[in-house]
Amino acid sequence: MPGSAYRKLRAAKSLGQIAYIYGATGYGKTAFVQKYFGKRRYAYFDCGDRRWGRDDLPCSGTVVLDGLHRLDETRQELVRELINRPDIWLIFISRSPVPAWLMPEYVNVGFMMIHESDLHLGKREIAGYLDGMGIAYTAKGLECLTESSEGNAYIIRHAALKMAEGMEPGPQMQKEIHDAFARYLRDYVMVDWDSDLLEFLMEISVVDEFTLPLAELITASKTASIMVQKAAETGNFLFQNGGAYRLRHVLLDALRERAALTLGEEQLRNCQKNAGVWYEMNGQISQALEMYERCGAYAQIRELLVRNARVNPGAGHYYELRQYYLNMDEAEAAKSPVLMAGLSMLHSMLMDPEKSEYWYRKLSEFAKSAQGGAKREARSRLYYLDIGLPHRGSQDVLKIMLKAPAMLFDQGIHLPEFSVTSNVPSTMNGGKDFCKWSRSDRALARTVGPLVERVLGRYGNGLTKIALGESLFEKGEDSFEVLSLLSRGQMETECGGTPEIAFSAVGQRVRMMILQGDLANAEAILNSFQSAVEEQRVFQLLPNIKAMRCRLALYAGDMDAAQEWLEHAPDEDKEFITMERYRYLTKVRCYLALGENLKALALLEKLGEYAERCYRTYIRMEAGVLGAIVRQRLGTEWEPMLTAALDEAGSYRFVRFISELGPAVLPLLKAQSRDGPWFRQVLDETRQMARRYPRYLLPGVAREDFSPTALEILRLQSEGFTATQIAGRLGMKPDTVRYHIKENYRKLEVGGRAEAIAAARGLGLI
Repeated sequence: MPGSAYRKLRAAKSLGQIAYIYGATGYGKTAFVQKYFGKRRYAYFDCGDRRWGRDDLPCSGTVVLDGLHRLDETRQELVRELINRPDIWLIFISRSPVPAWLMPEYVNVGFMMIHESDLHLGKREIAGYLDGMGIAYTAKGLECLTESSEGNAYIIRHAALKMAEGMEPGPQMQKEIHDAFARYLRDYVMVDWDSDLLEFLMEISVVDEFTLPLAELITASKTASIMVQKAAETGNFLFQNGGAYRLRHVLLDALRERAALTLGEEQLRNCQKNAGVWYEMNGQISQALEMYERCGAYAQIRELLVRNARVNPGAGHYYELRQYYLNMDEAEAAKSPVLMAGLSMLHSMLMDPEKSEYWYRKLSEFAKSAQGGAKREARSRLYYLDIGLPHRGSQDVLKIMLKAPAMLFDQGIHLPEFSVTSNVPSTMNGGKDFCKWSRSDRALARTVGPLVERVLGRYGNGLTKIALGESLFEKGEDSFEVLSLLSRGQMETECGGTPEIAFSAVGQRVRMMILQGDLANAEAILNSFQSAVEEQRVFQLLPNIKAMRCRLALYAGDMDAAQEWLEHAPDEDKEFITMERYRYLTKVRCYLALGENLKALALLEKLGEYAERCYRTYIRMEAGVLGAIVRQRLGTEWEPMLTAALDEAGSYRFVRFISELGPAVLPLLKAQSRDGPWFRQVLDETRQMARRYPRYLLPGVAREDFSPTALEILRLQSEGFTATQIAGRLGMKPDTVRYHIKENYRKLEVGGRAEAIAAARGLGLI
């Protein structure tokens, strides 16, 4: 007996309230009512049986109408009459929630709703059922059955019969019961559905979930909303979440089995192809390719891969689609300059320079023999690869850019879509590493900047000012000049430019606010930009925006937010994806804050290898400083790694990526025997950051580590009381208070009262 359902039905009886019981097939709705009444009398009517009418209804007592979802329209008025009779206690049993025709009575009279969740059988009820049948079970088996059955009485009954035959609960039993339940739905439940509803559900079963526009395209019908409403009133098997509908998994399998038997291959292929078209139209490229592959639409697959290869890696789906690119017939790929360029770029992103250069040579050979538009396309792709191939670094990019006018403007060659940032909030450390340019940033901005902007088209709008602003910020130069450059550059991106370049300006502005201790303003800037990105549907920027939000949470000491972000971060152990470098470096910071030093070290090793192979100077330096912090915490040699990173950073006069680490790197910097203006600036800024964020990237301290007395002393200190005053308030000796204060400082790893108060507030201790 499901306890929750029993209590609700008993309450409805005592109040004389109509009870409405609903749930999917197998949840024991009818059996529950039968067991509730036992030998007590009540009138029972099956709504699917057309033989009963007004004359068969009793004058008083309890009336149970079972299968309300199957009631025909002619008897709906009869049900309304029953609802208005005070001498009748009415119980509805249905597979669906309250239907539209009954909604006025539900609103006016009020029903006691007994949901499917109330009918769920929990661990205690399942154990009681098995005991009643004399079936032995283990605690592990009971746990497995409770979880896999989801409280469904049919599944539990079937499992009990299997256990009586000697089978143990587990994956094999679960599969057998799932398959049997699917057959039961297919052969006994679906046969009662209207044919148009059944055909609609079979056609949309080609996808795991659907929206109304997708359903209309799959079924080539405008009645999807009507069918969805009809499905909702037929059974509790359709769930909606944010505009998307999903069928119960077991029903989905049953529909697919029936569709394979009754619809025919051609109709199913058309449904799959239509689904692929919808996915492609809505930018869900992986799902589109899966559908095209299932229905054998290989021409569509090739066309889609060509279209995707025309998009820059920051906005395209190179990694997601790599299996399709890598499995292409080489002779087929060699016919298209776009595909050859795409394969060269993909292999470079996969850190396979040999294969990348192989396709570059194939494209070069194609360009020599091609004519007309094909030749121009091939040459433009070669020029694009000369600039953009990750494994080639940025050493020759400036020389290539200087040749651009003759190629692009005199010869009519069009540069393909190009992204400087690859969705990272940086131009210096974006699609390629441009640290080297920072040494002559002002001169390059004045002389080469206009040319680069012209060559890159809309991707160049605002680039020069933002890149110069970032370079000056990184070197710790005048904040007013930096802010002016970033703001003006961002405005230029809003006049025909791209959000990708604007993200770099936003990233540096957020870093400026963090350095000034203004986390609220930093978050406001990021919130405004995210709203604009979502309005413009530039969704490829969202993962790195969320990573930046995680970095803000780390400064604020909000480890719950950091933990939540970490749960959805890319898994470097499953696969190292070079485009995820910003999120990987955010993960390293999370690992440091959580004290997971070995995980941080393993990820930094991968980032270091990537930096060496793809000439990523900035990442090499950043990984070097972070690696030194990890090694110092692990008690291994760290000085050479930090020395190398500082030497290289000093050669560029970079300050900020070091000082931003605040208290995490400060002890290591203090141990350095360095001097000079640059290092003094690094040390001074790092000390400032350590004062503003005293717990940043330091392993957390739990409330349990502090006694109630120690916490009270911290609280009183934050209110301005001295040790002597605290002793008087708490009735303690001043020396005892001073001992607690000293221990608090030790646990918080701080050197004074102000730092202790800031750290305690950041950790939520006071």
